[in-house]
Amino acid sequence: HMEFVHGLFNRIENLHVPTAVGIDGIAVGGGLEIALTFDCIITTSSNKTKLGFPEVNLGILPGYGGSGRAYGRIGTAAVAEMMVSGKPLIAEAAKNIGLIDQIVNGADDIKPAIKSWLEAQNQKKPERGQRETKADQGALEVCREKFLRKVRVEHTPAPFAIIDHVKKHGHSSVAMSAGEMDVFPDLMVGSASKNLRRVYYLTDKVRKTARGDSKIQKLHVVGAGVMGGDIAAVAAMSGLNVTLSDVNSSAIESAINRSANLFARRLKIDEKIAAATERLKADPGGDHAANADLVIEAVAEKLSVKQAVFADLEKIIKPGAILATNTSAIPLEDIATALNDPSRLIGLHFFNPVPVLPLVEVIWSIHSNQDLVSSGMQFAGQIGKMPIRCKSSPGFLVNRALLPYMFGAIEAVVSGENPEKIDQAMVDFGMPMGPIELSDQVGLDVCLDVGTVLGIAPGAEKLLKSKCSDKTLGRKTGSGFYEWSDNRAVRSREPLEPKLSDDISRRMLAPMVDECKKAVQEGVVDSSDDADAGMIFGTGFPSFRGGPINWAN
Repeated sequence: HMEFVHGLFNRIENLHVPTAVGIDGIAVGGGLEIALTFDCIITTSSNKTKLGFPEVNLGILPGYGGSGRAYGRIGTAAVAEMMVSGKPLIAEAAKNIGLIDQIVNGADDIKPAIKSWLEAQNQKKPERGQRETKADQGALEVCREKFLRKVRVEHTPAPFAIIDHVKKHGHSSVAMSAGEMDVFPDLMVGSASKNLRRVYYLTDKVRKTARGDSKIQKLHVVGAGVMGGDIAAVAAMSGLNVTLSDVNSSAIESAINRSANLFARRLKIDEKIAAATERLKADPGGDHAANADLVIEAVAEKLSVKQAVFADLEKIIKPGAILATNTSAIPLEDIATALNDPSRLIGLHFFNPVPVLPLVEVIWSIHSNQDLVSSGMQFAGQIGKMPIRCKSSPGFLVNRALLPYMFGAIEAVVSGENPEKIDQAMVDFGMPMGPIELSDQVGLDVCLDVGTVLGIAPGAEKLLKSKCSDKTLGRKTGSGFYEWSDNRAVRSREPLEPKLSDDISRRMLAPMVDECKKAVQEGVVDSSDDADAGMIFGTGFPSFRGGPINWAN
């Protein structure tokens, strides 16, 4: 197949007449590769026009000669950066590095621009030629070192294979194009690529569940803590009009200050920052809840507090408005006892940090109006999140599976295992951090509180109670299982022998896998795909493993 396509693209490139191609929209992967066979590339200036090589996100590299043809236009360092980052370029950025030749205003301008360019060539093939130069080994080594600080070769081989490919064939664009056929097949059949392609499929599947025209335009958030404030900010950044209330006015002020930093980092353009800032309003008395299409409660994780909030909200919200709780573990049925109409209540469980983690668990109970549940899914998509439908049950999906993993690790510490070795094994596996360090990050008091709701082994419970009694609660107190300095756990990070690391990781992950499978069997989530997607997008379970159930299978 690759030989056939390479031959076809070579025929286009080697036509004896000048050729030009127009792009209005997305041209990534194979789309960009075929465009690069033309002598002249003209794109529109539209924000929707993007060019790039996203193949690294699937664990592979361009396979149709794109690496060599792009190298012929932009050189070693730029083509390596394009391929290993996987990030698309807007038209202006592509023009600045020489990837494209012209930019026109709109789609209607493409044909006249092509006609003008062709007439200027007077039927003569332009002398673009092939780049023949020595690869910039220094730049490539810097690129490799940058990725080594982020990922491991054995976990995600594609970026390193791409860099080696450019180093080996960077003397010639022809050699680089042909060399793809040596590298691509090995990456394609590797486990990392298989799993990353599965995650691509899961991502697409989840995003499709969020499609539809959301009717939510006005959002009110009750509770301006870290979760509530960040939910409000993300929604305002996504174009909704948002009001934020809290019994503590300083909490609202703090949340709005945090939102300003988020807007500056994400939106960058002054007009967009100003518009998002204007859409987020402080509402200390909660008066604007009466006009909201959706009200999200994000107060303390205590049943009585949540029930009181919803009892008050039900009296003032407009007909058709949706009530949602951000509870992380409390069943909806328990909260809904405070409502005269429990069908209006759904769960929208976001994950911390809200601006970073894409998952939202959309919770439904036996009382929930399914149309409102669907509206919750669409709202999640509206603000750029990835929703998973979950049946109301203790811990829903993610906390149900994550907490036994954390508590199992704590129980192992009680039994005499070294916490640093446990954490190192899980980092070796690909987790962003180990379960013991994660417990310190969350707060050992919070772990204990959730454990009393979801269940916890006696040994782990006793140890957590002891640490809570000693006020060694983890990162927030400077001491827990680890000592903390500058918000970092002080640990040796000594490497583990691979067999020991593998043994520890398998034991630690067993409770997580079991709970994910039970969640599927009990109908908490609809499928194994949803369970795997939830753990990848909600906890940072390594995507190159394809999810807990996929990995276990």
